Amino acid sequence: MRAVDIRVDAALATIDEDCRWELIGGIVGECPDDVLEISRRLLRGETAGERTLGADVIGRLIGTDPGARPVALTALLDALSPETDTCAQASMVAALGHVGSSEALDLILPLAGHSDPGVRLAVAFAVATLSPQPLSRDVRFALIKLSGDTEPEVRDWATFGLGTLSTDDGPDVRAALLARTGDSQHTTRAEALFGLAVRRDPRAVPHLIRALESPAVNPLELDAAAEARDPRLLPALWALQRAGLADAVRVRRAIDRCSGSDRPFLQA
Repeated sequence: MRAVDIRVDAALATIDEDCRWELIGGIVGECPDDVLEISRRLLRGETAGERTLGADVIGRLIGTDPGARPVALTALLDALSPETDTCAQASMVAALGHVGSSEALDLILPLAGHSDPGVRLAVAFAVATLSPQPLSRDVRFALIKLSGDTEPEVRDWATFGLGTLSTDDGPDVRAALLARTGDSQHTTRAEALFGLAVRRDPRAVPHLIRALESPAVNPLELDAAAEARDPRLLPALWALQRAGLADAVRVRRAIDRCSGSDRPFLQA
């Protein structure tokens, strides 16, 4: 039996998730042509475990063999359409996010309201990474909806897709981002603040001041302050600079932009 087949059997048998992903890494390290064919066979497997593994391997394989994208895309789309198992669905959707083709959106978007949080997380990731700009109406609606999900990771990915990866603007986008400035997750709050700041929404400023005055400042909140270019942020930024407890380069950039000192000198 080949080493790759031994790893496939072991990955199907293990219940330890870390061990499983280590085995998947070993599978991907084999001959790419063999791995792609094995993944396609697994995607057509009789058990949900086989189909889940096939999707996970393909998703990892794309990172090392981009040339496999066309074949991988077709295999995943064919597998996802009739799939009913939630684990397999989540893995297929996530793999499509790694493949990076917007052709998959028509199959992925209807799953945004899925009852399983793992599927919704995969949808949030895939939609955020696949969607061309500007966002279509359906993609925009899906990201806004997912940004208010009950699961923290789903909200985080959707907020990232809506506020950072997307350049879309409008009252609905800003309202969704503003709602996340009070999120229980620090990273999600930072993503929301950055999204509002790049859109120059003044409602971000009070939230940014509180973030900059907190004991632990997220680097993205410093980037948001730089994007906001609002002098009201300067006292908090100066305090951070004196304390030396945050990224000095980011703090300096934010101070320069909020004070206007980064503007190029124009001769008369």
